[in-house]
Amino acid sequence: MKIIAMTASVGDDMHFARPRYAKYLLTAAEKYNYDILPVLLPITEPDPQLIRKIALQFDAFLFTGGNDVNPTHYGEEKREACGYIEPARDEFELALLREVMSLDKPVFGICRGCQVMAVACGAHLVQDIPTEVENGANHAPEHRHPVTASGWVAEIAGTTDIRTNSYHHQFVTNPPECLTVCARTADGVTEAFVHNTLSYFKAVQWHPELGPDDLSYALIEEFLREVCSR
Repeated sequence: MKIIAMTASVGDDMHFARPRYAKYLLTAAEKYNYDILPVLLPITEPDPQLIRKIALQFDAFLFTGGNDVNPTHYGEEKREACGYIEPARDEFELALLREVMSLDKPVFGICRGCQVMAVACGAHLVQDIPTEVENGANHAPEHRHPVTASGWVAEIAGTTDIRTNSYHHQFVTNPPECLTVCARTADGVTEAFVHNTLSYFKAVQWHPELGPDDLSYALIEEFLREVCSR
């Protein structure tokens, strides 16, 4: 059995993640016959020794959605339109990501997970699509829009023309050379990327676990196949 750690949010003195993330993993595991167990990670102080132990303990990592990444982590001041931030979660996840990357363990990111993974690699974020991108209203919650896929995503989808849900107001911009963007909307919003040298470091900006379709299951099946092959 492979153990997959999922990142959590903090609220009302508890750690939590929406049940759909674990359901997504477990449904796909049953569908494709993989033996896995999702485990929710508590947020801890980013002590290097503890972070190292956590990185070594688990077989793979799913970085889940949630609140905005603090812009200070990509060298900007927080603008008024930027949403609620979780400083402790940012510090923990960025420290964990860097350790996991050094071990080259499989990582898959969804929405905020996509954003924090990119920031860990040196990318910036657009803090608020509606006020910074023309036609940004098209990325309002639960709106589905056409996306042009390439590379990894096009291979998984079997086409360059896909449709995804949209449940975010930020996105990755100025990705560093180590990342390749694999999906964009017509207005230039980054919807997916892959790391060029790590064996499995992939992320999508949309929510494949929310009303999962064939592409959703194809994406997570590839992740589970990678995890269970090691």
